[in-house]
Parts: sequence; structure tokens; C-alpha cells
Amino acid sequence: MRPLLLVPVLALLACSTSRPHARAEVSDGLSARGGAPGAAIEGRSIIHRASLQVECDEPEKGPARATALAKTHGGYAQQVMTETVLVRIPAEQLEGFLAAVPALGTVASKSVSAEDVTDAHRDLKVRLDNLTRIRERYLELLQRAVTVEDTLKVEKELERITLEYETVKAHLEGLEGNITLSSVFLDFKRPVSPGPLGWVFYGLGKGIKWLFVWD
Repeated sequence: MRPLLLVPVLALLACSTSRPHARAEVSDGLSARGGAPGAAIEGRSIIHRASLQVECDEPEKGPARATALAKTHGGYAQQVMTETVLVRIPAEQLEGFLAAVPALGTVASKSVSAEDVTDAHRDLKVRLDNLTRIRERYLELLQRAVTVEDTLKVEKELERITLEYETVKAHLEGLEGNITLSSVFLDFKRPVSPGPLGWVFYGLGKGIKWLFVWD
């Protein structure tokens, strides 16, 4: 094949190299700029995640109730176990969903995080655009190939570029899915009642408190 034909393609290929992306995680329901859980930040791509432990009398019914609650907020259950469930909630509905979780039981613990993936999102889109142009260029070269040797070389490169294209496309779709839908993990537990010894210490604690406030 004539080397000159590949120069524009190689230039495009060099442009498709991705940059390392910055990551930021924030707990307690705050986004990277202090917004509420699930709040959109203009021009930024944010992935929100939450994990809650909920105490209720019938933890085995918790996943089904959480699934029903998720549906009322436009979400669905991605993974259901005996007493745990992973639900996906539209990012704009996350705050409302978390506010409604206490209806399922007592929230014993809650963790909410926000990850800024703007750079990674932008890089993947740029790479996909470049790879699309490269594929089109190789298809043009394939039409112009004269010899069998030229044809085989172009087909080999086209196969490699197509594989990279599909890989980047899958990564981009997965990332955009996580941006659009927040992941919320709920773990249902039965409330733990203190045993006889626990009640003794509880009584002692109340007595000590009474001594300090009595006059």
C-alpha cells in the first residue's frame, strides 16, 4: 500500500488517545460543588451512589417494598437478594427517593457519594468521534485499494479500529448509564434489642445521668 494514504488516518488515530481523568468523591449526600444528592451541576457529568441500612420488623419484605418505591420514582431493581436490593434511580429523582426511604423503616446508616467524571465522559466522546472518522477513512481506502496486498492491509487495520470503536462505545454507554441512573444499595436488618445485661447498662446510664442533673 502507498504509505502516503495512511498519513491522514494515523493523524486521526493519534488524536483519539484519551487523557487521564480527574475524580472527586464526596460523602454525606453532597455533590462535588455542595449540591443535594442527585442534583445536576451545569456542564458537569456526575455519578451519584448511595448505601443505606434500614431496620424493620420484616427485613425479608424490604427488597420488594424498596423496589415498589423505586418504581414510583422512575427507577427499577437491578439486583435483589433475600434482605438486600440494589436499585437504579434517575439522578434527578435521587433526592426524593432518599427522602422517602424512612417509610420503609428506621434508617440506621446512610452514605451518599458524588463522583465527577466530566473529563472521562468528554474524552470518551472525543475518542468515539475520532474512531468514527478513522473507520470511514479506512472504508474509503478499501474502495481505492488496487492490489490484494493493499486490500489485506486495510482490512486488518479496519478490523482493529472497529474493535477499538466497539470497546470505546461500550465504555461510553456504560458511563452515561451511571450518570443518568444513580445506584442505591439498601440493606434491611431486624432491630437489635438489648439483652438482660444490655438493659442493666442502660439503667445504669440513666441513673448516672440523673445524678448529674439532680440538685
